[in-house]
Amino acid sequence: MRVKLSDIVKATGGQLLCGAEETVITSFFTDSRQAKAGAMFVPIRGERTDGHAYIAAALEGGAAASFTDHPLPPGEKPLVLVKDCREALQKAAAWYREQFSIPVVGITGSVGKTTAKEMVAQALTAKFRVLKTAGNQNSQVGVPITVCGLKKEHTAAVVEMGVSMPGEMARIAAVVKPTCAVMTNIGVSHIEFMKTRENILQEKAHIADYLTWSGTLFVNGDDDLLPTLRETLGNKVVTFGLGPQCDWRGSDLREADKGTFFTCTSPTGEKTELFVPAAGEHNVRNALAAMAVARFLEVPAQDAVRALSAYKSPAMRQQVLEVNGLVLIDDSYNASPDSMRSALDVLVTRQVPGRRIAVLADMLELGDFSRQGHREVGEYARQKGVDLVLGVGPLSQDIVAGYGDAGLWFPENQQAIAWLQAHLQQGDALLVKGSRGMQTDEIVAALKEGCQPAKQESEGQ
Repeated sequence: MRVKLSDIVKATGGQLLCGAEETVITSFFTDSRQAKAGAMFVPIRGERTDGHAYIAAALEGGAAASFTDHPLPPGEKPLVLVKDCREALQKAAAWYREQFSIPVVGITGSVGKTTAKEMVAQALTAKFRVLKTAGNQNSQVGVPITVCGLKKEHTAAVVEMGVSMPGEMARIAAVVKPTCAVMTNIGVSHIEFMKTRENILQEKAHIADYLTWSGTLFVNGDDDLLPTLRETLGNKVVTFGLGPQCDWRGSDLREADKGTFFTCTSPTGEKTELFVPAAGEHNVRNALAAMAVARFLEVPAQDAVRALSAYKSPAMRQQVLEVNGLVLIDDSYNASPDSMRSALDVLVTRQVPGRRIAVLADMLELGDFSRQGHREVGEYARQKGVDLVLGVGPLSQDIVAGYGDAGLWFPENQQAIAWLQAHLQQGDALLVKGSRGMQTDEIVAALKEGCQPAKQESEGQ
């Protein structure tokens, strides 16, 4: 990004209070501690802090300019008065997006957005110079900042788009204006605010608001709700999944030590053998979405296959580690009932001499569905044959209740860590997962740093 401040003032409908309109802006930021030359500060009013209190610090730290939602005394550096700073950022990003005529892939869904984004971007690297969302910066602020990262050398973009409240997808869709899009599933994440899965579907479907006549929405055909979008979007909807009804279909799945082999069948019947370095059926679906988007954008099939074979799981998302004789599945970034089930599926496929143990912490933002959702996860773990479940946090008591009397419950991470360090044995496989607010990465870090599992006793001793 390299634009004049005057363009930003015009795009946002703002008023330049002071400073030079010729000032060059190269990026936006919201944390005053990240101030740097060329960057424009966006002070966000939050529940706990008001970014406007840090405008002076951001400018003194080297920022080129700042938005503000109320008049301030003039200074040497530019201040742009706007009605709402978050909205101004979105308007600026929407204007900037229109300066590029390139393929832009929007990614959304209740769970798996980040992994799908990473796989789609990886497949596209076979042909394009790709801008992708950093980490999971998929919010009302993160999306426009991502879009403003576009540069002349980029020939495609993959943007993760998350929502938690009604009305949010329409706003960020207006920023991204995807030329095609992917929807991974409709689960119960954020159901506290959306109330029903049907409402979640309706909200996320706004990702297609700006698709042109040639645009395509790729949806998980194994989801019970997503294929219904054909009723409103018609031929724009293309499905991917494992079921025979899917346009892009995965079959003959073979789990391997480092990932999954499978056969990909295209809508025309073309079969391609793939290997994705990630376990679980949900990752096969992600790879199918990546293949579907890549072929839609005319990436040769074998080039996309080679690119996907180099995929690496993002941090704290089902990373399979070998630690002191343990198989440790680090899926500690976040959790919902759907992603918990997917992670448990990965755990039970591990061929290990010891036990398969799941450490499952609270799932947040489930609202009235919380108790049922937690209990169903515990029941699923029991049905899948998980050898032991440890619940961590107050809500996880319902996970343990669903699993049964053999489960263990701990109020906090430290108690769970102490039990694990005392009772794990070499050859055990351990899944660690919970909502981000539960900070279950603390458990992973403790096991990586200081766990010395006891050796398995030989049979007959």
